[in-house]
Amino acid sequence: MSNHRAAVIGASGRIGALLRAASLAEPAEHIKITWQFRAPSPDPKTGFHWPDLTDPQPLIHEAARRGGLDALLVFAGVSQTGRKDDPAEMKANVEIVDAAISAAQSAGISKLIVASSSAVYGGGKGCPFVETDTLHPLNAYGAAKMEMEALCARRADALGLEICCLRIGNVAGADMLLGNAMARASGDAPLRLDMFPDGEGPRRSYIGPLSLFRLLCALIVTDQPLPSVLNLGARHPVSMNALLEAAEEPWTAVPVSASGHQNIALNCTALFDICPQVPVGDTAADIVAEWQRLRGVL
Repeated sequence: MSNHRAAVIGASGRIGALLRAASLAEPAEHIKITWQFRAPSPDPKTGFHWPDLTDPQPLIHEAARRGGLDALLVFAGVSQTGRKDDPAEMKANVEIVDAAISAAQSAGISKLIVASSSAVYGGGKGCPFVETDTLHPLNAYGAAKMEMEALCARRADALGLEICCLRIGNVAGADMLLGNAMARASGDAPLRLDMFPDGEGPRRSYIGPLSLFRLLCALIVTDQPLPSVLNLGARHPVSMNALLEAAEEPWTAVPVSASGHQNIALNCTALFDICPQVPVGDTAADIVAEWQRLRGVL
């Protein structure tokens, strides 16, 4: 297999930091990755400084320095720092990707993999979402990601680029559940978790950070044309109470009535048709173990 070269935008974000840690824990074979930072890179050998995405020159320079780049992964955006119900703030998610597409074209990069979100689907419907389902986002964040996907489709057609938007579920360690658990002090009250009549908490599509990194590497190197959108998660949803138990985090059950919001999951068949051999942690224990393995790596 020939060597591939890729750049990742958003190296200092929550998911970006986990991906960098994963790349140190399990260096990718046949792929050289360079990481974009808005502040000067902590390691110029593996990263580069690109503070303003509307200026393509840093990416053009980095592509030349690396002997060309085969793919650009866009994981920058506004989610943790912005108010997800504020359309004006969430508009940045569209603008960032628009600028990245223009820069990629200027740098001669024809393949882009862009982080979207399962938030484009909205609330649960009783069965896992597939990529062809109608989108009904519930907040400005989901609406902005939906607009971003439409932008990517238009620009891919206009420019002849391959752009795949990944509708990612929850990334362990970058999510609200485990992220909040990690931030708890020893004397804090236990996390409160809805508990449904079947004795389980909310079920969601999760992915461990190592599994996410492996899947992204597979998408970078595949010769198979990528679709415009792909769901991304483990093969099966997991319950949040199972995640907290695997992480040995204290929690308190809050009994609630049956609701469609208990099960909000992704059907990832299309993803695993493209990446059938990629090892992916499917259980709550697997997912938490990946996150815990990477804590403190960076």
